[in-house]
Amino acid sequence: MNKVCFFVYWACSLFVLSSCSSNVRYAEAKSVANQQWKQGDKIIFKVPIEDTSRIYDVILTVRTTADYPYSNLWMYLTVDGPLGKSQRFPMQIVTADPQGKWMGDKSGSTVAFSKVITHDRFPKKGKYKFIFEQAATEKVLPEVMDLTVELYTKKP
Repeated sequence: MNKVCFFVYWACSLFVLSSCSSNVRYAEAKSVANQQWKQGDKIIFKVPIEDTSRIYDVILTVRTTADYPYSNLWMYLTVDGPLGKSQRFPMQIVTADPQGKWMGDKSGSTVAFSKVITHDRFPKKGKYKFIFEQAATEKVLPEVMDLTVELYTKKP
């Protein structure tokens, strides 16, 4: 079972890396104050969408220290678009397998976890706000360093 999870993780990573060969349209990182992500603290990215005919990959990367104490990271993603509609989704990032091995890319004391948020078209040009809130049962998630949102389009 663990080998299957490992294979799925690496297959998804290859998908993300293949997306990286696309055209970068937006990339921004936001730090978490004092590496303590508190309930109610919102991390907001304002992503410009200029072409509604293209398919976009939106990728979230969360970086923690190697001292992050949990095997997952729950959050809410709210997307506000120029149509005036808002959608909220729960998201989980699995940070470690049942044996405690990191599921992300570890470098020194930092571990990075990437997740494709969407692979789709956007219905209208304009700014889309991607709002992240931690959704754990703990009031504070320690050792969360930053979040990065990247927007890619496929090369024509």
